[in-house]
Amino acid sequence: MRGHAARPESASAAQAESPPGAVTPATPSAEPASTASAPAASRRAAARGTGPASLPWRAAADGKAVLRRGGPLALWWLWVAFAAFNFVDVAVRDHDYFSYELTAGLLVVTAVVYACALRPRVVADNEAVRVYNPYRDHLVRWGALNGVFLGDSVELACARPSPKKDQTIYCWALYSGRRSRRRGQLRAERREARVTWRTAAEISEHKQPDAVNLIAAELGRRSADARQRGVPPATIESRWAWLPVAYLLVPAALLLALVLAR
Repeated sequence: MRGHAARPESASAAQAESPPGAVTPATPSAEPASTASAPAASRRAAARGTGPASLPWRAAADGKAVLRRGGPLALWWLWVAFAAFNFVDVAVRDHDYFSYELTAGLLVVTAVVYACALRPRVVADNEAVRVYNPYRDHLVRWGALNGVFLGDSVELACARPSPKKDQTIYCWALYSGRRSRRRGQLRAERREARVTWRTAAEISEHKQPDAVNLIAAELGRRSADARQRGVPPATIESRWAWLPVAYLLVPAALLLALVLAR
């Protein structure tokens, strides 16, 4: 995911695919995420004891929320279990040269899985949104956020120092492919078409909104709220995340040395 790639959709296209509020906060006609139809339906369904009972994140008392998908976390723990089993089965039991190579190889793959599955997240609070990608971190204060878009992931249009144009930040933790979203929508429409006894309101209340759609709407709502509070203009701050880089390079160098010394 490159920070300087062009945004794949226009604001109008993103608004058509994203929930209201997930497009640029400056759009006057954009409905805030707090009143968007999908979250509202979720709240109504929760009050009636049906449908989704909560949003896909938890906000602390100070407004801080960690936004991520559950699938990468499950992948991380599955890999940890697999790596631990192989380490005990081979490296601990057999003290030979191959066990050293296997251990170094497991450490290399573990570093990659950590960087791509466990580390990525988006943290939003009252001051800024922080995007943690595998090897790059971005601090986007609300005054620097010019738009929230939904392409193959949640994309943030962020201001840079003049005369540079806005930079698009792709949130690795909030990936949601267009094709998979479209397939999910088609499946939901086919299910609804087979149920003729429900009213349109009942059908909308029983829909399961996509988690990434809701997160994009939440970021749009927070950005709009911050602009109403009069936050000062700002620019994006980016830096390399050297710790996951070191996690990868050190065992990779060890593995290379072991292979060459064989």
